[in-house]
Amino acid sequence: MELTVNLGPRSYPIILGRNSASALPAELKSAFPNSRFGLVTNTTLNRLYKKQIARWKKKLALTIHVMPDGERYKTVATWSKILDTFLKAKFERSSVLIAFGGGVVGDMTGFAAAAMLRGIRYVQVPTTLLAMVDSSIGGKTGVNWVYPSVPAAGSHIRPLGGKNLIGTFRQPGLVWVDTAYLRTLSKREYQAGLAELFKYGFIGGRGMFDFVSKNSRKLIGKDGRILLESIKRSIAIKAGIVEQDEHETAGKRMLLNFGHTFAHALEKYFGFEKLRHGEAVWWGMVCAIELGRILKTIPASDLPAYDALLHVMPGPKLRGTLSAGELYRAMLFDKKVSGGKIRFVVPVKAGTAIIKCDVPKDAVKRVLNKVF
Repeated sequence: MELTVNLGPRSYPIILGRNSASALPAELKSAFPNSRFGLVTNTTLNRLYKKQIARWKKKLALTIHVMPDGERYKTVATWSKILDTFLKAKFERSSVLIAFGGGVVGDMTGFAAAAMLRGIRYVQVPTTLLAMVDSSIGGKTGVNWVYPSVPAAGSHIRPLGGKNLIGTFRQPGLVWVDTAYLRTLSKREYQAGLAELFKYGFIGGRGMFDFVSKNSRKLIGKDGRILLESIKRSIAIKAGIVEQDEHETAGKRMLLNFGHTFAHALEKYFGFEKLRHGEAVWWGMVCAIELGRILKTIPASDLPAYDALLHVMPGPKLRGTLSAGELYRAMLFDKKVSGGKIRFVVPVKAGTAIIKCDVPKDAVKRVLNKVF
């Protein structure tokens, strides 16, 4: 099954299938003839797929870089080591990097490709549900900025730092989605990815909202047929939005950040490690819907449908007491702040959302106090 992100000269295919790992080398050689290939993965995947990577290495003469596994390694220092590996190997502008992993590996490989020799090509081979439906598509690359600042007295959060504050847009040349990789995904990682998939139900139109609502329990139970269809629909929705607003300048692409303003603050609060991105997105969507309830943007007739879907979504546990004031301050250090105002993606009728930058501080704190 093949979909396309139509961006003129930067267009690329998304190939969706199952048990397709053996076909990837031939596809890469066809798509990128006379190119050298490098692969970036992490320690966990290097262990789980040791034999597969060895076969790829033989067929593609791969240079391989293995990075540590975890969000806390999504830093400039780790990114610099990726560059070191391939520059030392004398990679050229015709070379291609392969990101074999989840969102962290994909974002960092894309950012390395964007910077190396002022831009080489790269391919996304996502191995997590979150990466398959979201982060591998659209060309957002980057690293977190964690400044070694000290929290103020009585504060939990370091004053400087934030999610994906360093990066650029660099579209991949190919996205290869093989759902077989989900077999080795932990329950926690799978449910974190479900949050991003469910997100498309809130922004992808009434049809997607109804589809996710109807099949939510089957998705939680990993029904193969429904999962494949859900991934395809999610990819199609994201591709359509990216085609309209590639660099997030027209406002349309901001809709993909549904729940993320709250989520990124939570990730910063927990130090980018104790809480998975998808888990933070789940809580962020709960907050976004509560904000819609407070601001009365959600029609009363749709509130039961929102509540029913929230009820069935698998929610992660949070450890410790959260401070509404500190979470709000964390939101002020986010890419989505414009003119000193925090921008929120707020739900309206089922399947649609709007962007608001005039949300009263009191309303946001009411949300945080109620949810947490």
